[in-house]
Amino acid sequence: MSIGNTDETVATDAIVPDSITATALPANGDGLVSRKPTARVQVVKPLEVSTDTAQKHPPNSLRNTGIVSVFFWLVDELRRFIGGGSSSAANDSKSTGSTSTINLFITYFNHAILLIIFFIISIYKNYLYVRRRIHLKFLNLTYFPNKSPHIIRDDVNKLSRIPKRVSCIVNFKDEEEENGGIDGLINDISELTAWSVSAGIQELSIYEYNGVINDYYLELNRYINKNLKNYFGTEYVPNISIKSPHSSKVLVNKPEKPIDLYVNLLSKVDGKPTIVELTKTISELAINRELSVKDITIDLINDELVELVGSEPDLMIIFNPNLDLQDYPPWHIRLTELYWEPDNKDITYAVFIRALQNYAKAKVNVGK
Repeated sequence: MSIGNTDETVATDAIVPDSITATALPANGDGLVSRKPTARVQVVKPLEVSTDTAQKHPPNSLRNTGIVSVFFWLVDELRRFIGGGSSSAANDSKSTGSTSTINLFITYFNHAILLIIFFIISIYKNYLYVRRRIHLKFLNLTYFPNKSPHIIRDDVNKLSRIPKRVSCIVNFKDEEEENGGIDGLINDISELTAWSVSAGIQELSIYEYNGVINDYYLELNRYINKNLKNYFGTEYVPNISIKSPHSSKVLVNKPEKPIDLYVNLLSKVDGKPTIVELTKTISELAINRELSVKDITIDLINDELVELVGSEPDLMIIFNPNLDLQDYPPWHIRLTELYWEPDNKDITYAVFIRALQNYAKAKVNVGK
């Protein structure tokens, strides 16, 4: 702050304490006390800092309030409003009591409308869920292969066409769930393999997000052969090739015989990370002038991705309650037909054959 008088201006930035001690002033020759102009000092108190250091969590986007709790909350609010309406009107008659009462009534009326809409949507969604689950149960009873390739062939022969390459998105379930754990996943893959061989499909890709199955090559191969014997018998067992794009492991039961089905095990590393690594490699080759920029074409990228990951599937079956690709390789689904059953999370033959039926009826325009 600045202090001004007639003779000079004195500037000071000193911090003045809360209490000031007075001192005697020297007298001049006339016996009078010499006084200098004084300034009025304003004591600045430190700001009060809140000691509440608890962090608040962001609001949860998931609805955790049930229909019953919302209903009882609204009933309780209406009861308090009706019970205290007369006294409130009497106390606020001199002011704007009637206006506040009308606003409160409008608020509760809007809440009631929203609650009714919430009830209608909930009932409709529950109805759809029950209807779909009953429909899936009926399909499972209608389409049951009974571990017989002849039944599967009879279902497939009714179709006008079948896909050559099929990809399936499966989930790794917890041990506590039905058909969960690594044993459940191996069992599901072995069933998909048997259905594909019986339907005449040439290539089957199994996509599991974390790639857990890649650590159980031998167990998977052994269980697939065991399951194929249950379908085809011990005399003729189809020859299966199992491989993973990011692994050098390739298992073939009978290398001297033709392969009936190629099984590819995919995971999230075969998707966007593979495209990024391919882009880096092509960029380094172009910088080192080992590859001309004119040679970098869509066909080159497509050939490299096919060699690294595999061919583009004709049909993708998603064994999830909703359409969730789970970071599936995006380059390989440009013209792929997608199929999934809402509210279904199980791998069943009914969903498999329904996907083939949907593919046979689909019309592919190839971008036209």
